[in-house]
Amino acid sequence: MRPILFPVLIAGTAVSLGFAAPAAADTGDYLHALQDRYPSLSTQQLLSTGATVCNAASRGMNSPDMVIMVQRDIGVSVPAALDIVSAARVHLKC
Repeated sequence: MRPILFPVLIAGTAVSLGFAAPAAADTGDYLHALQDRYPSLSTQQLLSTGATVCNAASRGMNSPDMVIMVQRDIGVSVPAALDIVSAARVHLKC
């Protein structure tokens, strides 16, 4: 069951991010969305990862690949990586 859940989760996220309304870049909102949920990640880690997500988006990387990249780069779970990518796409306007 688990191997099926991951692709479904990633596909659903990609679709929802594709329909998300553009927002103004706001680091404060980005950090606010994540810091309470992931206190083990420093402000610098979150900002750096958000910038990495935005750079990947500007190069054309899709959201599912960004989730995998974040998971690998900072060693978080898939749901945490998904939250970070989603928050960056929404709050950092990328």
